[in-house]
Amino acid sequence: MMEAAAGPVLEIDYSRTQLFPLHNAVAMRNFSEVQRLVDSGYNINEQHYDRVTPLHMACLTGDVEITQYLLQKGAWINAQSIDNSTPLCDACAGGSVECVKLLLNLGAAVNPPLLLSTPLHEAALRGVKVNAIKNHKTPLHYIAMNSKSIDAARVLLQYGADPYLRTNSGLTARQIAGQGSDMAILLAAFECTPQSLAHFCRLTIRRQLGPRRLKSLNRLEIPTILVHYLQ
Repeated sequence: MMEAAAGPVLEIDYSRTQLFPLHNAVAMRNFSEVQRLVDSGYNINEQHYDRVTPLHMACLTGDVEITQYLLQKGAWINAQSIDNSTPLCDACAGGSVECVKLLLNLGAAVNPPLLLSTPLHEAALRGVKVNAIKNHKTPLHYIAMNSKSIDAARVLLQYGADPYLRTNSGLTARQIAGQGSDMAILLAAFECTPQSLAHFCRLTIRRQLGPRRLKSLNRLEIPTILVHYLQ
């Protein structure tokens, strides 16, 4: 049982009691233990059985402090688990708007590509109907399926989320959300409203800069209003 917030922090030697100590510390939202493990040399991008990284878990729990720390230490922002879920997907599934904003500001892919790892997956993508094909869901799909967060959905759409993308079952996020739901209404309105040229210019510039350069926007000798526009 976890101690109350006002009580002492338990000192647990994760390396002796559990597999994947960093994953477990993140899952327990134990920031001091996460720092200790990283400082002691644990691989910040270690993958769990299903290729889940500590960053995936931090985003799913909605812990902004640990998420930011892992990113600062070099966590893979677009790491994909075995079902193609990225940290952004998990932040959306958990409904953490702050984690969603943090990831997008640092260049997380809003429409991550389908990751294919075997010839069988390649064959399935080209038309062979087999059950082995991996699930293809974008962060927008995860919001529609899980958290139903309207605020997080709006942020994704502002950063270029494609509402027309379909899962491997042929469903869009609007269809997953369910007819008449607030999420479906939001997505339908976005589909019917052409975006501005400034919107597409901003997204194009961000894509060209890439995640690494986006972290250094505040260091550029450009007007503050332009930094805010790109962020």
